[in-house]
Formats: sequence, structure tokens, C-alpha cells
Amino acid sequence: MTKLKKRIIYWLSMATFLSCIYVLMGCSKGTSKGNSEDNGTTFHFTHEPSNAIYHWKTTFCPNTYERDFIKSHQIKRMYLKFFDVGVDNMFDGEGEQAIPIATTIFKDSIKNVAGSDLDVVPVVFITVDALRIGKSLCEKILRRVDDMCRAQHIEYHEVQLDCDWTKDTKEQFYSLCQEARRQLRQGRKGLSATIRLHQLRDSLPDVDYGVLMLYNTESLHDPKVLNSILSSKVVSEYMRHAHSDKHLDFAYPTYEWTLWFKENRFMGILAQEDSVVERDGVLRHERSDYKEIMETKSVLKKNLMNIGYPSSNIIYHLDSANLSKYSNHEIEKIYSL
Repeated sequence: MTKLKKRIIYWLSMATFLSCIYVLMGCSKGTSKGNSEDNGTTFHFTHEPSNAIYHWKTTFCPNTYERDFIKSHQIKRMYLKFFDVGVDNMFDGEGEQAIPIATTIFKDSIKNVAGSDLDVVPVVFITVDALRIGKSLCEKILRRVDDMCRAQHIEYHEVQLDCDWTKDTKEQFYSLCQEARRQLRQGRKGLSATIRLHQLRDSLPDVDYGVLMLYNTESLHDPKVLNSILSSKVVSEYMRHAHSDKHLDFAYPTYEWTLWFKENRFMGILAQEDSVVERDGVLRHERSDYKEIMETKSVLKKNLMNIGYPSSNIIYHLDSANLSKYSNHEIEKIYSL
């Protein structure tokens, strides 16, 4: 082979090599740019099991008992309801609109109540009527959550959406979850949603995980029901057709109430029994029975909990009047995995 041919081959080889390098650099540059524009699609949300509790009052000002409860039971996560989304006619020519209602008022700070170890998850309850309006809620909800967190100096890592969606509003709620998760991932945050027992028969929304709400298992409006708050038998029946393609945590009730019935018609929930003693009708007092909670845990362990991951147990909700009726041993057993 002549020297000229060798030189030609050499330079052709070098040109090919440099072209490949250029292409690879271009691809690498494009990938980095795609990740930056993607803003979170490669983000992996981590959710560690821990003792958790809901705060479902419109005023955040835990008393001494409730503060001690958080510390003594090593509660590391609080699902704190920020506000509801309802419907109102704004009389602005656009008709009914979704608006925030029942916003929680902070009379104390998270840091003052539980220090810096408590992971706060903002929760937003969305009414079915708000979903039916069909207007996009995602941006308004997330902006309001972020504004409230900044005002209260709350560092949050996820948002939870709570909605008792029905068949005719399922699509709207699922679309809301999908868009909310996309936007939250851009800020490297996660999204969770509450799940009712009847919703386990369907595919779950696009969330990082769900919280199965194990209360209000039967209709409180039915005068024939013995305890509408929790029935392990009813939970067991739901488990026959239940499945989940998402991680699930479990929320157990610790509240009680008195229901008023008149002529077999539900009249309302009473704050105090003695307020209607003289009224006609029947009063049905219901409480979250410890034995029923533990039996429900056994049902779940048999049907849902042996699925390869540890789940958190959550108490609903932070209220000294109800929590004080359980012993420390009972609370620890509820929290035990």
C-alpha cells in the first residue's frame, strides 16, 4: 500500500472518529437539556414507613395532651388539612366556580408544637361538586398550598388530595391527580391520595401512594346499622374484590359521635348527647372500638399487607377528647406493623 493511500485512510478514519465524538457530545448535551426541561420526570419519590396522624380541625393549636401524644408515640408525619375546595356562585358572569373554603387557621407553629422532626403533608379535600364544574383546579390548589406553607414556614415534600369521587367524577379526579403529580415532580415533590374501600375495586389514580381510609365503612344515614364508623366484617367483604397497583398506607379511626334519628330518618350528628334528650327520636352513639380496629388490621394483613413492602399506620385524628380514651398500650398496638 502506498504512503498516499495510507494517509487518505488515516484522515478518513480521523474524520469518522471526530464525527462520532461530535454526535455523542450532541446527544449528551441534548439529554442534559432534556432533563433540565423535564424538571422532575426522573425524580424518584421516597416514602418511608412511620407513625403518622391526621389533623382535621379548622384551627391548628394542639393542646398539651396532643403535643405530648405526638412526642410519646414518635409520630413523624402529620397529614394536615389545609382547606376544602367547594363551589360558589361568584356573580361575576361566569357562574359557579370552585373556591377554597374551611381554611385552617394557624394559631401555633409546627416547629413550636413538634420541633423540626415532624414531616407535614398538606391535605386538600375536594368536593364532588367542585370536580363536576370541569375547570382546571390543579394550579390554583398547588399555588395556595405553597403560599400557605411559605407563610407558616412549613417545608413540605408532598401534597395529598382527598376526594370521595364517584363513577361520574372519576375521570376528572384522575386527570387532576395526573396534572398535580406532573407539576409537583418539577419541584421534586410527591403526590398521595386518600382511597375509600369501594374505590379499591377500580384502578387507582396516578399518585405515588394511597392512604386507605378505614372509617365510615357503612352509611351513617341507615338506622339499621349498628356502627357506621368501623366494621371489620364490612372491610372483609370489600377485600374480596380489592386490589391495588399502588403502595397503600392505612388510616384507622379514633373518633366517636352521636347520631340522631327520628321516625327512621337520619336527622344529624350531635355535638353533645344531652342537647337533644328532650327531642323525639332515637340517639345512636358510635365509637371507634379498639377491638374492631385490631380485627380490621388482621383482615388487611391477610389480604393487603403481605405485598412486599412495609406500610405506615395512621390515626384519624389528633383530638385529645377522643385519644385520651385509649391506653398507651392500645395506641402502640394500633401503630405496630
